[in-house]
Amino acid sequence: MNILISLVFNKVKTYETERRLIHPNLHNYKNVKEILIVEDEKELAENLQELLQTLDFNVLDIFSNAKDTLEYLKKRRPDLIIMDVLLEGTLDGVQLTQVIKEKYDIPVLFLTAYSDNPILEKISNVTYDGFLLKPFDFQRLKSAVFLAINRIQFKEKTDRRQKYLKIRDKGFLSPVSEDKILYLQADGMYTKVVTKDKTYMIRDILKDVSGKLSDKKFIRIHKSYIVNVSHIASFNSKEAIVNQTSLPVRRGFYKKLRELIISRLS
Repeated sequence: MNILISLVFNKVKTYETERRLIHPNLHNYKNVKEILIVEDEKELAENLQELLQTLDFNVLDIFSNAKDTLEYLKKRRPDLIIMDVLLEGTLDGVQLTQVIKEKYDIPVLFLTAYSDNPILEKISNVTYDGFLLKPFDFQRLKSAVFLAINRIQFKEKTDRRQKYLKIRDKGFLSPVSEDKILYLQADGMYTKVVTKDKTYMIRDILKDVSGKLSDKKFIRIHKSYIVNVSHIASFNSKEAIVNQTSLPVRRGFYKKLRELIISRLS
């Protein structure tokens, strides 16, 4: 067991008062509550989980490799991932982060025992939201998570102003505003992106493209269709009308569509 982490955890009650005094606003970040830990040192991961729970975060799960992590992310997405840099397996933590950023754009806080140049250079090649050097104490963990949350909140404010889907069109990279996207349609190994002005064809499957979109704006209504909720003129259990186009609604997706529409109206 990491001795420093063990000692820190034994003093959690002492730190509880300090936590509220130093970062009283930490728990005002209602949008960042669920954290996933990817760490192959079991005892360290479990201690980290308990410390995060002391800070009132919900640790969804702990994984030690890329394969299990990616399988989990297909079903559920955390608000923040704490990622060990040197994971065992086919993908290390940096490579796994690259995949996660491309598919889901989930914030990542790196965790590592090394700070030499090769490691730092490797980390610098990917987008990340924080860095924590092992061994660490409760205060450093708290500060690292706090700073990562600040970055997330700033990014969310920026994204609310305008978010784009990057599409490669005829050799050029075209940022297409989410607000202009009407719906997406699966077409084999490709995805058709229909906007008010133009239709694009992306060489990527619908499931992967959907991971790059805001889940507050877009919803799957059929295995082959994802729509921008803002552009739905009307709908029922069988179809949704988007820009005068009738799109099929599959029974299993209707309830979630109805709930989302109602929540946006309330």
